[in-house]
Amino acid sequence: MLRQTPVRSGNRFVAVLGDPVPPLVISLAFILLLLILSGCAGQGATKTGFIADYTDMKPTGDHTDDLIYVRPGFALNQYQAALIDPVVWHPVGKAPHLKDQVVARMTSAFRAELVQQVGKSLPIVQAGACGDGSHVLHIRAAITNIRRSKWYYNIVPMVLGLGASAAGGVLPPIPPPAPGGASEEIEVVNGHGDVLVAISTYNNGMPWNPVGQITPYGHARRAFHIASNLLVLEMKAGRS
Repeated sequence: MLRQTPVRSGNRFVAVLGDPVPPLVISLAFILLLLILSGCAGQGATKTGFIADYTDMKPTGDHTDDLIYVRPGFALNQYQAALIDPVVWHPVGKAPHLKDQVVARMTSAFRAELVQQVGKSLPIVQAGACGDGSHVLHIRAAITNIRRSKWYYNIVPMVLGLGASAAGGVLPPIPPPAPGGASEEIEVVNGHGDVLVAISTYNNGMPWNPVGQITPYGHARRAFHIASNLLVLEMKAGRS
């Protein structure tokens, strides 16, 4: 056990090297080290060429980090159904190499979210059942970057937070040192091939999503859910 060795300086006692360091300081220093070792989250709005033209895509007041375009005059109620292509893996240059099995799981997960969220507003139809396509939205989407969570880094701040709560203290939410996440691009066209909606968006893991911190692609799946919701919100909002 370390002993405190105060040294008198004027009318004050000054702590010297033998003083124990407060546990919170040790914890925060350890978390800082983890952040340095694990690197940054690496997700952001991408321009991979999956969308034909990014010229008119811009951030909006509610989504300042995303790139969004909605064609003026577009109204969702003019359409009777939606056709959703299989999602593809269209990686940006810095994206990690993924095994084929992971690509299949993640693209299927993203498409499932699109079907679920868009399906709340429009029936989802299969290719070949669209008639002339004049009243069907054609939705195509890509995952352009992805990062898996590293539980062996993220477990440390989670345990510290639980320990602080158990001891009756309060530890502010600590961002996971190695969060997961994903970047996506989505394009919606009409039967004539006109682009009606285009979105480039992303999401990284946050402290209040603990399951995502300990499952490899939990944060990425959450990103797919958020991107799908954003698409529906923009389609419903339209542009005058």
